[in-house]
Amino acid sequence: MKRLLLPLLAALALPASVNAESVWLVISNTQASKKIEMNDMEQCKEIGEFWAMNANAANGFFASWSCSSGK
Repeated sequence: MKRLLLPLLAALALPASVNAESVWLVISNTQASKKIEMNDMEQCKEIGEFWAMNANAANGFFASWSCSSGK
């Protein structure tokens, strides 16, 4: 039974993950970068603008952001 469980789970999960397109918010400054998965491109742009406006004002350093999509 255990031998059949892993292939069954893989067969169920694999098609959904292969066809799904993900959207990532990438935030970077001179010291580091971070990527965060978003629901869609609209949310990514909204959160990126909000983060850049508030983080730059609060910390006094420049940081850039971008949205990218991929599988």
